[in-house]
Amino acid sequence: MTAKSEQIVDLIFKKLKNYKKKKIFLDKENLDKFIFSLFKES
Repeated sequence: MTAKSEQIVDLIFKKLKNYKKKKIFLDKENLDKFIFSLFKES
């Protein structure tokens, strides 16, 4: 992934981890793979 896409993943990860209404169990590596798969399909 490029540096810009890595920054986007980091931003999404931080936003989701700070989401208080529901408990979200999130692993950054899985989020990376998921977002990378979205980029590959485009």
